[in-house]
Amino acid sequence: MDVGFWAVVPPLLTIVLAIATKEVLLSLFIGVYMGCLIIVSWQPLLALEKMMEIIVAKLTDPWNMQVLIIVILLGGMIGLLTRSGGSTAFGNLLGRKIHTKKGAQGTTWLLGILIFFDDYFNALTNGAIMRPISDKFGVSREKLSYIIDSTAVGICLVVPLSSWVAFITSLIADSFVTAGIEQDPFQAFLYCIPYNFYAWLSIIMVLVVVYLALDYGPMAKAEKRTAETGRLCNATFSGGDSDEDDFSSIEQAKGKAIDLLAPVILLITGAIVFMLYTGGFFESFSVMEAVNNMDGMLALVYAVFITVIFSIVFYALRKLSSIKDSINAFVIGTKSMLFVVILLAFAWSIGGVGDELDTAGYVAGLFVGNVPGFIIPLIIFVFSCLMTFSTGASWGTFAIMIPVAIPLAVAMDVNVYACIAAVIGGGGFGNHCSPLADTAILSSAGANIRHIDHINTQIPYSVTCACVACVGFLMTGFMENPLLPMAIVLALFVAVVFVLHKVFGQARYTIEADPAAIEPQAGE
Repeated sequence: MDVGFWAVVPPLLTIVLAIATKEVLLSLFIGVYMGCLIIVSWQPLLALEKMMEIIVAKLTDPWNMQVLIIVILLGGMIGLLTRSGGSTAFGNLLGRKIHTKKGAQGTTWLLGILIFFDDYFNALTNGAIMRPISDKFGVSREKLSYIIDSTAVGICLVVPLSSWVAFITSLIADSFVTAGIEQDPFQAFLYCIPYNFYAWLSIIMVLVVVYLALDYGPMAKAEKRTAETGRLCNATFSGGDSDEDDFSSIEQAKGKAIDLLAPVILLITGAIVFMLYTGGFFESFSVMEAVNNMDGMLALVYAVFITVIFSIVFYALRKLSSIKDSINAFVIGTKSMLFVVILLAFAWSIGGVGDELDTAGYVAGLFVGNVPGFIIPLIIFVFSCLMTFSTGASWGTFAIMIPVAIPLAVAMDVNVYACIAAVIGGGGFGNHCSPLADTAILSSAGANIRHIDHINTQIPYSVTCACVACVGFLMTGFMENPLLPMAIVLALFVAVVFVLHKVFGQARYTIEADPAAIEPQAGE
C-alpha cells in the first residue's frame, strides 16, 4: 500500500505521545487506530473494524501465540518460585555474597550474559531473580531495567547460539543466493561479530557506568533519587503506586536457595536441550545445523511447561506448598502478566499496521541512491536504527534490510560483513530504546517499572553507543580488518562517557520530595 509519508505517521505519533504523556498503552491504541484510519481512507467505523482485525490476527499468529504462552507460563512460574520462598532465600544467599551496590548490578549483568539464547526469557528471568537483590542494595528500578535490556538484546546479537541467530542466518542464506555468494551463512554471521560495534558497546557500557560510576542524564537523576530518598522508582510497570501485594500474600518462609535454583537450572538446561532438539541435533549431531534449523520459541514453550510441572511436584515433595496452593500461586503469577500481554498485543498491532502501510519499505527506500561506497555501512546502520526505533520490530528490520544490504555491498564493493553487522546493530538499537519494542517492554516488566521511565533513561545510553558505533562503521568503509576500528571505537567511547558524566552527572540534578511517589523503599 503506497501512502508516502503517511506510512511513518502511526509509529511516530505513538512514540511522541508515549514520551509526552507517559501513557504507552493509550499511545499505542491511538497509533494503531490512526494507522487503521489511513488504511481505510479515513472512515472511522471501518477503522475500528480494521483495528480489531489486525489485533486478532496478531494474537493468533503462531509465533506470537508461543511468545504469549511463554510470558504467561513464566509469570506463573514466578508465582511458584515466590510461593516456595526460594526467591527470598536465594536473595538472602546472594545478599551474603554480594556486599555492594556495584556487586548487585554486576551480578545482574553476568546473569544476563549467561542467559544468551533468548531475549524474552532473559529479560523476565533475570528480572525475577535479581529485582529483590537490587532493591536491597538501593539500585534504582530504571538502572535494573537498563542492565536487563542491554544484556538481553546485546548478547543475542553476538553469541552464535540464540533464537536471533537462526532467523538472521536464514535471511543471510537467501540473500547470498540472490547475490551469488557461495558461503555458509552461519560462518558469515561469525565473521560479522567483530564488526557489530553497537552490540559490543551496549554490553560494555553497563560495566563502564556501573564500575566507574559514570551515570548521566535521566539515569543519573534516577540513581540520585534512590540514593537520597530511598524511592526505587516513580511508578510500577502497570502505572500503580506500589508493587503488587499478591505475591507477598502467598510467600512462606521455609524455602531454601535450592528451591529457586533447581527450577531455574532445569529451565535453562531444558531451553538449550530443546533448542538443539528442534534443530535436529540428535539426528545429525551438528551444532551448526541445529542452530540454523532450531525453533527457539517452541523450545522455550517445552522448557517452561516442563519446569512448571516439575516445580509443582518438587515443592509438594518438599512440603513447601500443596498442589492446590501451588496452582493458586501459578494463577496469581499469570495474572501479573496481563498488562504485559495487552501491551505486547498493541505493540505487535502497530507493527501490523506498518506492514500494511509498508512503513519499513518506505524508510528503506529513503537512502537508496547515489552515495559513495565508503559511507554505505554507516548509512545502513543509521537507517536500520531509525527503522527499528519507529516500528519497534528488530526482526522486521532484519527482514527488510539484510536483503537490501548484501546486494548493495556486493554492487558497490563494500565489506559485506560490516554491512550485515550494521543491520544487526541497528536492530539492536531500536529494540533497546523504542517504546514499541517487545524486549524493552519485557525488561520494564521484569524490573516492574513504568515502561516509559525505562525508555527515557535508556535512550541517552543507547544513543551514545549508536553515535560512537557510527565512527566504527564509517571506518570500515576504508579498511577490511575490524581490529583498528574496534580499538578506536572503544577508546572514543570511554572518553565520551567520561565527558557526558562530567556534564550531565548527578550534580546537575536536584531531587524534590514527592509525597505520591512509589513504595517500596530501598533496602526493604
